Amino acid sequence: MPMMHPTTAAATASMATSALLGAAVSAHRKMLHHNHEFFSSPARALLASDDDGDKDTHIALYIIIPFISAIVGYVTNVMALQMTFYPLEFTPGILKFAQPEGQPFGLLGGWQGIIPAKAGKMAGILCDLMTTKLLDVEEMFGKIDPDKFAQALAPEMKGSMYRIIQDVMRREAPTFWESLPVYVQQELVGEAMRGAPEFLASVIADLQKHVYEVLDLRAMVVKLSLANKQSVVRMFQEVGKSEFRIIENSGAYFGFAFGVVQMIVFYVVDKTSPAYSGPLLPVFGFMVGYLTNWVALKLIFRPIHPTRVCCFTVQGAFLRRQNEVSEQFSALNVELFCNAKNLWEEMMFGRLSGAFGELIQRHASSFTDITIGASKPVATMIFGADAYDRMRAQIGVKLVEELPKCVPVSYAYQDSALGVEETVCEAMKKLPADEFEGVLHPVFEEDEIKLIVIGGLLGAIVGFAQYILLFAQ
Repeated sequence: MPMMHPTTAAATASMATSALLGAAVSAHRKMLHHNHEFFSSPARALLASDDDGDKDTHIALYIIIPFISAIVGYVTNVMALQMTFYPLEFTPGILKFAQPEGQPFGLLGGWQGIIPAKAGKMAGILCDLMTTKLLDVEEMFGKIDPDKFAQALAPEMKGSMYRIIQDVMRREAPTFWESLPVYVQQELVGEAMRGAPEFLASVIADLQKHVYEVLDLRAMVVKLSLANKQSVVRMFQEVGKSEFRIIENSGAYFGFAFGVVQMIVFYVVDKTSPAYSGPLLPVFGFMVGYLTNWVALKLIFRPIHPTRVCCFTVQGAFLRRQNEVSEQFSALNVELFCNAKNLWEEMMFGRLSGAFGELIQRHASSFTDITIGASKPVATMIFGADAYDRMRAQIGVKLVEELPKCVPVSYAYQDSALGVEETVCEAMKKLPADEFEGVLHPVFEEDEIKLIVIGGLLGAIVGFAQYILLFAQ
């Protein structure tokens, strides 16, 4: 069941609640004959009446409490979930200056979904857990075959080599370069182009040995999460779709059960101490909203291991779906985060891009020396040692600049070779139940209390409105 947008969920719940409360209010108004104080009970005047219809109508107001409580439980759970995911940005934006960093609420009011507000932190925790339990980055890059990588990239790289040699020679030795016959120029460029696959293979082989020096996977995941909070929301919504449905529906079931208790207590207090009956509905509303969320969350993650209870074996709903969750999570992880495109863009433009550029330039210098080969002494004599060194450096710089234009043609091969989805999926399926629970639950565990309290506050508001509309004149 897809998650409803907050506005849709609120409107649907509001219509259902209004219809039910409206019917009760209409019936109640028929039998009210006296004005009462805010927290006094209308029951005394009603029960003193000889009209059995009035008595039945009044009793109906009590009987309706469990049904309203079921609606409250469902609505508060739905709204609490929606407030977990939305809005993606702090609303209203004018009050964002008063929003504490990493918190969903504003000191002057306003709200941002819990997950969007903590997208960076949650993504960092998730990445740490993934790299410690599910994925070895060095081993992952070790699956790339240097020769196949070079083969995939060579056609694009050869074109880049042609442009690089032309540009560098025209900049550093324009007179000499223009004096060469065209066929000699083409031979020099052709020699460089023929060496491109070897250069690429050496780059990827070195990268595999020093991947942690040029790739900050955590920084990449955090940056992507902050730039596209919807991707984090989508991951949680799709992976936890079944569990969120349980949270929503259980709100109605447990709300009704708590409502029966609420009805009995309210009836007794209303008869014996009517002055105290007023605050009971908001209090019970808070309890219903709070407890239904708390119980629902417990049902999702507890018990961790299959536990025998009477004739049944029970286990947390999320844990029972370990295989399915593993497949969903691993697929979304590759689609949104750990794919070749994102990995290379992080290496080329991310926090460690300087180290990556140095690695490319080292191989570019070696590539230049190898390409020139026996002609190096002559080249040094013609251009001068300083000019030759500048040429080597310029070729390295140009290669770093050209790489982003060339490397995308290899993404399809790399995604297949890296096998991130298969590796993560297989590792997750093999995790013991307690470790599997520890992969995703800790990401939002610290904010569960916010989700529970939100449910309680929403329940209290509905409970207060319930008293005003049904029992207060």
